[in-house]
Amino acid sequence: MHVSGKYDWQLLPQAEPAEIKRVAQELGVTPLLANILVQRGITDADAWANFTQPELSRLHDPMLMHDMGKAVARITAAIENGEHITIYGDYDVDGITSATIMKEALESIGADPEVYIPNRFTDGYGPNLAAYQRLANAGTQLLITTDNGIAGAEPIAWAMANGMDVVVTDHHELAPTLPEAVAVVHPRYPGSEYPFGQLSGAGVALKVATALLGEVPVESIDLAALGAVADVVSLTDENRIFVQVGLQMMRNNPRVGLAALMEAAGVDPATVNEITIGFALAPRLNAIGRMGDATEGVTLLSTFDEDEAKLLAGKINQTNSERQALVKSIYAEASAMARDDQHRDLAALVLAHPDWHQGVLGIVASRIVEDTGKPTVILSIDPASGEAKGSGRSVAGYNLFDGLNASRDLMTHFGGHAMAAGLSLPVDQVAALQEALAKDAAGANIGTPKLAIAAQVDVQDLTMDAYRELRRLAPFGEGNLEPSFALNTSAVDDVAQMGADKSHLRFRVGGSIRAVDFGAGDLAEGLSAAQKVKVAFHLATNTYKGNTSLQLMVQDIQMQSDQVIDMRMPQLTQSQVAGAHTYVFFNPRLAKQLTQRLQFGGPTVMANQLTTGTTNVVLVDLPSSEAELAATVQRVDLPVGALFFAPAKQILAIPSRSEFGAVLRFLGAHPRFDKHQLPMVARATHLDTSQVIFAVQVFLQLKFVTIDDGVFISTVSHPQKQALEDAPVYQERVAQLGLARRLRTASRADLRTTLLRYRQEL
Repeated sequence: MHVSGKYDWQLLPQAEPAEIKRVAQELGVTPLLANILVQRGITDADAWANFTQPELSRLHDPMLMHDMGKAVARITAAIENGEHITIYGDYDVDGITSATIMKEALESIGADPEVYIPNRFTDGYGPNLAAYQRLANAGTQLLITTDNGIAGAEPIAWAMANGMDVVVTDHHELAPTLPEAVAVVHPRYPGSEYPFGQLSGAGVALKVATALLGEVPVESIDLAALGAVADVVSLTDENRIFVQVGLQMMRNNPRVGLAALMEAAGVDPATVNEITIGFALAPRLNAIGRMGDATEGVTLLSTFDEDEAKLLAGKINQTNSERQALVKSIYAEASAMARDDQHRDLAALVLAHPDWHQGVLGIVASRIVEDTGKPTVILSIDPASGEAKGSGRSVAGYNLFDGLNASRDLMTHFGGHAMAAGLSLPVDQVAALQEALAKDAAGANIGTPKLAIAAQVDVQDLTMDAYRELRRLAPFGEGNLEPSFALNTSAVDDVAQMGADKSHLRFRVGGSIRAVDFGAGDLAEGLSAAQKVKVAFHLATNTYKGNTSLQLMVQDIQMQSDQVIDMRMPQLTQSQVAGAHTYVFFNPRLAKQLTQRLQFGGPTVMANQLTTGTTNVVLVDLPSSEAELAATVQRVDLPVGALFFAPAKQILAIPSRSEFGAVLRFLGAHPRFDKHQLPMVARATHLDTSQVIFAVQVFLQLKFVTIDDGVFISTVSHPQKQALEDAPVYQERVAQLGLARRLRTASRADLRTTLLRYRQEL
């Protein structure tokens, strides 16, 4: 039985050996890394140096970005005139870091800006007219958006018409109607000549800060690194430089707030990398926006007060713990719903429940997508308003925005992109949305997501030196994915579930290398019994009690378990047939005898009545021919159990030539012998009755004897001379005994080969 895993593994094109050798020698790397570098187009010393050594001089001129000159002029004028400036950010990490970068830049040239981080629950994402009106009434003269604004044409138009100038700095997808602000700074603005369009909101803010200051504000690059990793933008070009430099800053001399957050998270600053940001720092900063007011994130990142930082970091850490508990609770409920009768066969999921916390629904949706491979919308129902509101996440190959957009009339609010969306709708429309989305997804032929494999490796390739060398490719992320490898192994050991709820999996390969697969605890039993295992993984490390060792972070597992389960024993006992299987018989007489003697743990059925596709089958007795066995094996789904029991009489040897002669002579000496008295012949010739019956059948086919009235056997005088082997019944018996011998005495491997040959799988 094959367990194929979650992904369609696709081995990337492998470099030619000569090219691998050249690159390895020129760059001083191993062939394993050289192959990956060729795959990524890094084939000479200059390209390798640019990739591994960040240089701020390679950052692009910020003035190439659309409206940058207008933005700088208006912000500078506001500072010179002492205007009230408000920075309008967002409640995620990219929004918090971009607002902090802008705040630090403005403060460094004499401004005292206010920072407004909208509330997820009351303001929602992006420009909010009510919030704009409050800020205008409070005296804001210049509003600078960070990580938002490109989709806020209407609120911005109101602001501009009512005396509050707006400078937009954003990186999100361009809206159909672009805002008419004082300046719109965006790396992909139509007609823009900016060389790199994949900046995060924090990256755009850093470019504005650079233009304002006339130099790169190096002290803020760590924030641009946080924003880039957390917002999952392409870690190439400028973003790669930001993250490389920012990580160095965090390791060597982290800002006060980040140092406190690392301490609260149990992170050693010296070990910080992009994984630390993605799994330790960013989730904590995101948690405050998910659970309440994210303004404290800006305060933490910009403070110089260690006591304040420690207090805030502790509070944020506690908020994150609460967020984790909420996710766990909601995920458990949503996961059960995804598997219930109403949902499990649908191609897409819309799961709704009263009072699920809105701030974590996107996380839950992502986890359900990972579990099921289906586009998923998670909604929280407000019983008071009768509205369901939530988030959706998709899979590669399915455009969730388009799928939901086809049902836009069901929703009161909707927005997003191919992989994620936010929406709200009346609760009485949830069922209609579920039906429409599932139907659309079913027709989309989504298929299995693909997993790119950089190389196939052997256990001996997995070393700490290999890990350290591969880390030279880091930081990893969009546009520079961490390489995945495939390992084929005959077996793994030390397989165990781990975690309080046993939802995770650990095992070892090569006898010593630890492997971890989060969320795959249910594979433990199958993995333990697997004959062959294929593992797709990233190379990582694990530190325990000060000792660091290599660890495989498993992405997917393919297993081949025993397709033929050998259950053969010399005798058939009650314990062998107590399992909950479908027991298949070839011989009806034997079936009747055994079912009277033994209590079978599952249904019994004759082979000729077996339905195609029957699962969990055990073959109890011996077939009469290979054709009968082949027809049966082809009708069952693997794995199949094999008992192949036969009573001793069924597999008695064919009588010898002299024994055939003794039977014939006895019959010749007793004309018109009653066939019901054949046991007498058996005793006289020292054969089993079944052997005597077989001999008579052979004699009949060779016309050595006749039977009168269907009862009386007489020998034929002077019969035509024929070999015993010419009788069809003799040939059939030889074949039966040969098949019986093979099925009952073959090794486990040979038995498997024999049965699978009938399925044309070998």
